[in-house]
Amino acid sequence: MKAVNLVALTLAAVLLVSWMSVAFYPSIRDFIDANPFWNGLRDFDSRFGAESIDDLNEVTGRTEGDVLVVIPYLPYQPHELDIVADFVTGGGTLLLMDDYGYGNQVLERLGLDMSFDGAPLLDPYLCYRNQWLPLATDIADGLRESGVQQLTMDRATGLHVSGPYEVLARSSDTSYLDRDASGSWDNDEPEGPFAVAVRARSGRGEVIAVSDPSILINSMVNRGDNSLFLEQVILSDRQNPRIYVDTSHLPKAPLDRAKQAWQVARQRMGAPYAQILLVGAVLAIAWMPFRSKGGKIERKR
Repeated sequence: MKAVNLVALTLAAVLLVSWMSVAFYPSIRDFIDANPFWNGLRDFDSRFGAESIDDLNEVTGRTEGDVLVVIPYLPYQPHELDIVADFVTGGGTLLLMDDYGYGNQVLERLGLDMSFDGAPLLDPYLCYRNQWLPLATDIADGLRESGVQQLTMDRATGLHVSGPYEVLARSSDTSYLDRDASGSWDNDEPEGPFAVAVRARSGRGEVIAVSDPSILINSMVNRGDNSLFLEQVILSDRQNPRIYVDTSHLPKAPLDRAKQAWQVARQRMGAPYAQILLVGAVLAIAWMPFRSKGGKIERKR
């Protein structure tokens, strides 16, 4: 029985430590709302009241005036592209943030004549600290009148625009696309300026394509006028929109998936004290072998 008790105690301890790690240890993955560190979205979510979703089906039927933020680092399935397209054409605003991901899948599905280049956009002269942090100071008049003077980017790319769309921001003429990843400009590499933020109408909604999702993260959202830019394109002319951040197309660590499962479990359990009941149940199970042993001793007497 001692071995059984030891196994039960060990199992209970493992379950308790695992639960505490999932519930309280913060995520460290890029663009995750539960990540309070430099690369998370906690500040953005808090400022704009954004809600993270892990299934695009959650925006079905929620279109008019709502905003969907997508950072497509994983490929889309055809039915997912249909959901996004229905969201936009039904009157929603899609904030498409991409640099080296699958944003072109979304643009193609929506039939928009623009694309993300995918090569790093560098600027050795007009930059924040180094050429990997280029500044975009060519801002559309409407945004400039609202106080947006520049965007501070981090490892961005450029947008190629063919359609009659509104370019909201451009990089400088000293920027270039580092196609060979050498960190220096070569004669065959495209030179700026490049569009880095573009607005396009689609059905009753609109698409705002931005070639740098990093302007959302905790360490960048308050750099330059990034936050004011986001406020203007997300909140302007909208009355209390619901803002969703799609996390289903972001790479996740096991901890992030466990956190999502725990969050779903908490919602289903309802009241906060249900967590205490869960811990109590685990401890009760661990204590059962001791109770059983005590009962046998009483019968022997």
